[in-house]
Amino acid sequence: MKITTIADVPDELAQEWLQHLRTFDAAHPGCHFVVRAHAPDMSTRDMMKALEVDPPFDHTEVKQRTP
Repeated sequence: MKITTIADVPDELAQEWLQHLRTFDAAHPGCHFVVRAHAPDMSTRDMMKALEVDPPFDHTEVKQRTP
């Protein structure tokens, strides 16, 4: 089964939501998640901090768009 979720969360809750997802992922090894975040008003530094979860994601890539 595939479930598509679009989550609108305030910047200050991004890390907490991602940790929730990562905790579920770690508890259920048969699951696979692809997460894309669009945060035009968040600095790259804040985005990297939001991606700090335990255990870390297997792969993380941050792309910054230029106007």
